[in-house]
Amino acid sequence: MKTLKDLRPGEKAKVLAVEGCEEVKQKLYDLGIIPGEVVEILQDAPFGGPIKIKVHDYCLALRRKEASCILVEESK
Repeated sequence: MKTLKDLRPGEKAKVLAVEGCEEVKQKLYDLGIIPGEVVEILQDAPFGGPIKIKVHDYCLALRRKEASCILVEESK
């Protein structure tokens, strides 16, 4: 199963599930990262930096640890 951190800039994916503790899940849900939503990878910072994504009409930066909790299915 792929996670958000496995994707490269320019790729889009549909969120299948959010894993992790309830605190992390709730934070991601509040940001609009919910199952069924499509996200796009905008930028992957080098050296373990954050991953910039687009969800809805806004951009977010996520830690790699948070991105690894988001299970996705690639979409076109």
